[in-house]
Amino acid sequence: MAIQVSAEIASVSGLLDGSLHHARCGQRLMVQGRSTEELHCYCLTCVESVWLPLHLLVRPASADGTIGPPGG
Repeated sequence: MAIQVSAEIASVSGLLDGSLHHARCGQRLMVQGRSTEELHCYCLTCVESVWLPLHLLVRPASADGTIGPPGG
């Protein structure tokens, strides 16, 4: 018997002060914990867990030492 699981993509935004906000409601996410690969956050407004891959939160510096936008 196959079990169907619904997975919805949860978007977040990061502010210059380093805080993470839930894109759905704009409220600050509470960090609940982390694993070796993911950061577990929780939105108190939407009552929703949000798992963020750690590699998306790290922004390596360029050769000139500047840090650009994620993925850029």
